[in-house]
Amino acid sequence: MSSGAELGERERQLLDRFVELLYSDRERLNLTRVPRAEAERRHIQESLDLVPLRDWSPGDRVLDLGSGGGLPGIPLAIAVPAVSMTLVERDRAKAAFLLSCLGQLGLGSVRVAVGDAGELAARPGFELAQVLVSRAAVPVPRLLRLAGALLAPGAEALVHVGESVAIDTRLEQAAARAGLEGLRLERSGSSRLMRFRRTARL
Repeated sequence: MSSGAELGERERQLLDRFVELLYSDRERLNLTRVPRAEAERRHIQESLDLVPLRDWSPGDRVLDLGSGGGLPGIPLAIAVPAVSMTLVERDRAKAAFLLSCLGQLGLGSVRVAVGDAGELAARPGFELAQVLVSRAAVPVPRLLRLAGALLAPGAEALVHVGESVAIDTRLEQAAARAGLEGLRLERSGSSRLMRFRRTARL
């Protein structure tokens, strides 16, 4: 696959089933505006573009911020099943869809955190993430603030962004205020991503 992910038949079947579930409820819940014919490229391949960007370790705590219909978190969890994935979604109807979807796909190890991401770090028992992923869930300045609160020291973020996003002084200052460093743009497959990390000390 162009994403670099090595998938077996079971993983491929799970991804196909995920797309079926996503599009069965997309209009009722506003899960995606991408036409069904473009789902493989825009949803699956772009999610899997994250796979070759790091050495994913067993048990890595990964947060999918503003997961919506489960992107990129569910395809990533299928491709890299050893990680500990949490899908963060504030909309209760979409969160219910995610829980149903995980049940039908048999992804019992993937969790759903329902609520505002800004309040997540204050919840009892919350463990800071080692990786944060997101797909244009919130404007970049707010995403940087949230990432600063949700990432463990030295942890990194891999965020899908559009072509209009540029790193300027304003974003660099916002990153610094949030305790982030290494802000840069890069490409993987057909995806354009913003990458950064939490400073080593809180």
